[in-house]
Amino acid sequence: MFVSKRNLFFKSKENGYLLFCGNSNSFYQFDDENVDKVRKMFESGDDSELPEEIKREFIKSGVLLNESDEEFFKRLKYISYQSRFNPYVLNLTLAPTMACNFKCIYCYEGERVQNLTMTDEIIEGVINFIKKGNYRTLNLTWYGGEPLCSWDKLVLINKKIEELKIPVINQSIVTNGSLIDSEKIEYFFEKDFKMIQITLDGNEKTHNERRPMKNGGNSYKTIMSSLDRIYNCCIEKGKKLNVQIRINIDKTNIDMYYELYKAIFDKYNGFFNVYPAFVFKNSESDCHAHTCMNFLETADFVLELAKKYKIPTTQLYPLQNKLTSCGVQIVNTYVIDSNGDIFKCWEDIGSSKQKIGNVLSGIKDERNLSQFYVMNSSAFEEEKCKDCLFLYSCMGGCPRHRFNNKKENKEINPVCITIKNNPKEFLETYYVLKNKK
Repeated sequence: MFVSKRNLFFKSKENGYLLFCGNSNSFYQFDDENVDKVRKMFESGDDSELPEEIKREFIKSGVLLNESDEEFFKRLKYISYQSRFNPYVLNLTLAPTMACNFKCIYCYEGERVQNLTMTDEIIEGVINFIKKGNYRTLNLTWYGGEPLCSWDKLVLINKKIEELKIPVINQSIVTNGSLIDSEKIEYFFEKDFKMIQITLDGNEKTHNERRPMKNGGNSYKTIMSSLDRIYNCCIEKGKKLNVQIRINIDKTNIDMYYELYKAIFDKYNGFFNVYPAFVFKNSESDCHAHTCMNFLETADFVLELAKKYKIPTTQLYPLQNKLTSCGVQIVNTYVIDSNGDIFKCWEDIGSSKQKIGNVLSGIKDERNLSQFYVMNSSAFEEEKCKDCLFLYSCMGGCPRHRFNNKKENKEINPVCITIKNNPKEFLETYYVLKNKK
């Protein structure tokens, strides 16, 4: 057996010896009688003194491998690339309109946002684009603009997709939440939406300043009314919609996170999942760039949430490993805007420089963006990622941000997983929270 290099065995401050295995994100705590046996295994590679129960668990979780780390790395790399070229699955993000009833101060779409809505011709082009692929399953996400500004188009496109008889395995929507009414909630149930993402930015005053409605309305109260409708409808039906409430964080509203988290948690009895998302820079010249948090600041925030407020986040501990860092690395992942233009990444939507084709004229990827996103953005090709403890859970972070960082030769936006900053402290903090629960 081989002792993997993707292990962190250490004595914590208050909880004895802990072991994290990056091959499977397994986590162990050891009593005194087994510490020396485990230490010997790591120091000499000799696992002969391990109790059989522990040895079996180590083999199962990847602490011990039946091949070298290099061979394990090559095998996962092969499986990862194999998954990227699955010809039968289509991951499609559709923006039925680029219009939006909000004017968020940090919106990365910026000047790209136009009041364009899909025409019947473009809709037919989308349907034909799907037909040509001979796909067996479809994952569908609604995006914008604000997709609910063009509700009739969303319903029409969905109906036409259903007529293709291609099973929609996962359907979700990214919405500002302001236009959700009873009809739409019923529709989300009927079509079995797997996720509804809604964003808030702080208390009422702060949120309205950062995410104003174009008509001068109170966007905070409007969104909260939508959450009320969803919650009451779900309780009445005895069902649940997976509503993810994303709270955008930067230096100007970081202190409001807990206040808003607790208010939502208490009001809805923990019904909605609330999580932080860090505002990123489009470039160093963005008007909001100076308010964005760097890697160390985001890591400190995640730790403070866990230690001071007992709130774990997905940034505190990697719960699962994955084969890609983002869907953009899968060859059959596309984003289509209301003009029918095709992109690989959500953040490129509406940018003529980043489009790789159009549903009416087909794929014409002259800049070879697909190759970059699918192949060149892989963490398996990054020297600094290859030996990282968290390679298989991070997979190199956002490909687009990593590319921009390389181009500018500095960190415009963080890409590494926050736990990498201080893994021992992060792991012990997670251990304490997990045990208390």
